[in-house]
Amino acid sequence: MERGIFTGATEASWKPLGKVDFPDKKSRHLDFDRVTAYLQEGQAIFNDWEIGQREAAVIVEAPYKNLPIVVGLFSDIHYGSINVNYELLTEHLEIVENTPNFYMATNGDHADLFNAIKFSSGMEEDSINPQIQARAIMERLRQLDDKGKILVLSHGNHDDFGELAGQDFYDSFLSKFHAPIFTSGGLLHIMVQGQEYKVLLNHTYWGKSKLNVTNAAKRLMEYEGGGNIDIAWLGHTHQSSYEHFERGGKDVLAVVSGTYKTRDDWAAKRGIGGRGQQPGICVMLWPKERKMQAFKDIKVAQEVIKGWI
Repeated sequence: MERGIFTGATEASWKPLGKVDFPDKKSRHLDFDRVTAYLQEGQAIFNDWEIGQREAAVIVEAPYKNLPIVVGLFSDIHYGSINVNYELLTEHLEIVENTPNFYMATNGDHADLFNAIKFSSGMEEDSINPQIQARAIMERLRQLDDKGKILVLSHGNHDDFGELAGQDFYDSFLSKFHAPIFTSGGLLHIMVQGQEYKVLLNHTYWGKSKLNVTNAAKRLMEYEGGGNIDIAWLGHTHQSSYEHFERGGKDVLAVVSGTYKTRDDWAAKRGIGGRGQQPGICVMLWPKERKMQAFKDIKVAQEVIKGWI
């Protein structure tokens, strides 16, 4: 039937209007291979631009080549919080900077970074805004990085607080560093005069325990490192502990590295704990032979190295 218009109750009332065609009606086409190629190009652009990596090697040429090196394990600095022990932080950074054969690595929460979108109540503990917090602590770390003192910098949940506002903390504040950046944890190969040490680190991991502090670090070593790891290192919980034990016929280290935010009223009110546990854990790594020793206090490790020098 031709298209028409109905003007009455009977078929005779139809008035034909003629045929309607759409000769240039847009047709759609979707090709899986073409879309996949487009997505792969997007992946390539992102991978080329991304600052983070999951594995890195560092070759350490220490001033005293026959002595071990010391690596300070810094995490949960929370720079900007009124509850941070800034005297202790400054002292530890100066030890790394001024002591031969001393180096450091970071494992997240470099600054406190509470903001109006992410845990706004936490801003009451921060006396300067997030931008200044990040710029200041990274300026200090850049000074150490320029001297070849930093081996790696890794991520933390506080570092990611700006994500909801579109900020990439690592691109904004870590893009000028020489040391590799782990934006989701990773494996660091430390080479000391031909001796390799494998350090697997992440800011946090499952298996956390109040009673068995290093349990999560052991699970990281087991499930992410396949047991072929020398040191597994976590932060986040503000607990401070290490365990030097044997696994598969070799000695290994599991570390949870404490915090410089040594007062925590928020955690105390919620029964988590009234204070953060002391930072300053470091590991001593020998050259030419596989030998490791952990220290709870970086100042003790400094005394040992100075005595040997």
